[in-house]
Amino acid sequence: MSRFTVLVALRFEPAPAEDAVDGLLAALRPRDDDLRVWRDTDPRVLRLSTDRAAPDLEAAVLLGHDLAEEALAASGSAGSVLEVVAMSDEHQRVWRAEP
Repeated sequence: MSRFTVLVALRFEPAPAEDAVDGLLAALRPRDDDLRVWRDTDPRVLRLSTDRAAPDLEAAVLLGHDLAEEALAASGSAGSVLEVVAMSDEHQRVWRAEP
């Protein structure tokens, strides 16, 4: 099985507080040492990245959606998935909520 970098962008209303970002990372990281979470230039947007094993890019995108849903549930805040990207060294697959 191949490994893919998976990037997820989540938008929250209102912008999450800094302790909420730390809490999200603390809730998700015990199961994923590779997970990184950071705030975008838009303070309402959080980005997550990790590496996941999957048979192909399509499956990796689905794993990204799973991560997004898990993050939204762990955040306890109203939010939505903006984008999921799965990539290898040569290819990438992008899913966006809006074109």
